[in-house]
Amino acid sequence: MTAGFAVNSSGMMKSDVVTIQSPDDREAIRRIGRLLRDGAIVALPTETVYGLAAKAEKEVVDRLDRLKGRPADKRYTLHIGRCEELTLYVPRPSLQARKLMHHFWPGPLTIVFELDKKSLEQTQNALPDQTYEILYRDGTLGIRCPAHPVTSALLTEALAPIVAPSANPSHQPPAVSAAQAAAYFDGRIDAIIDSPGACTYRKPSTVVRSGSRGLEVLREGVFTQQDILHAGTVNLLFVCTGNTCRSPMAEALCRKYLADKFNCNLDDLPKLGYSIESAGIAAFEAMPASRHALEISRERHAPLDSHRSRQLTDELIARADLIFVMTPMHRQMVIQAAPQAKDKCFLLDPSAEIPDPIGQDSSVYRACAEHIERCLSERMNELL
Repeated sequence: MTAGFAVNSSGMMKSDVVTIQSPDDREAIRRIGRLLRDGAIVALPTETVYGLAAKAEKEVVDRLDRLKGRPADKRYTLHIGRCEELTLYVPRPSLQARKLMHHFWPGPLTIVFELDKKSLEQTQNALPDQTYEILYRDGTLGIRCPAHPVTSALLTEALAPIVAPSANPSHQPPAVSAAQAAAYFDGRIDAIIDSPGACTYRKPSTVVRSGSRGLEVLREGVFTQQDILHAGTVNLLFVCTGNTCRSPMAEALCRKYLADKFNCNLDDLPKLGYSIESAGIAAFEAMPASRHALEISRERHAPLDSHRSRQLTDELIARADLIFVMTPMHRQMVIQAAPQAKDKCFLLDPSAEIPDPIGQDSSVYRACAEHIERCLSERMNELL
């Protein structure tokens, strides 16, 4: 009898249905983990729908393609048992992706990561060639970290990269129970896991891409686009003294930099998951940007006409994911007001102050803007 199969009274091979009550059933967890490691295909429950778990190895994935009746060039999503395993496959996730993981993992969210050249080289050196070719195409990789505790334990126990598309033939609805998975694949896969709490959502995960175009919701599922933007938006805050010269220019130039990078309008940045603000540690409320700041910003197609100054507040500090200041004194005052901001507050120029141009002529403002632009380019490259 083939390992992982049983035979019914008529002599037909049947998939082994294994009931696992909890991750504490170590014998069953080890057994199924070993099957996956050896190349078996196993129907696993998640909090959304059942998935067909398979080792990311060419022979196994070819069999998976035949089972599902899907073209060989269609992508599969990697499933990991613990969030900590992510860096094995994505060494440097973006800040947006990290925010989404913090809010939604483990859970019904698939994140498509864009990897830079250095990260791709690192993963290519760490993984077998065929595994790399299966997982990484066009420099991206989709990853899911399911919340179902038994499946999480099985994925970790497999000790191998596991892909898990939904358990259904092409053009059929995904299975949401062990019985439905058996109806589709009994006798054609090695095992089917039955476990309490399976498929509570009964709908697919949301799929979101995080990369050079900001946040892109590719498929709404359990979470809506509004949910994703609310959780994944990166909030940048620029701080100077009066919020009429340096920090407004930094805010406007940052918007322009991101809009150019994403090839979008300035007003579209919130839809891509970026919010840019500025404030002053000793600002008068509702003052316009200084005359030369307005002039220089217009020259750079980064208008400040609607800007009005505002005082730095605890709320602004708390909302910001990153705070960029112009001088060490600014950083000291931010941290004094909110000690918890220490690890997210940085000098915009790590090597020098950005001097205040207030009261000086347009050439000084222009030099200040150029200084800010150089620093923004470096900081945004690190961030994105």
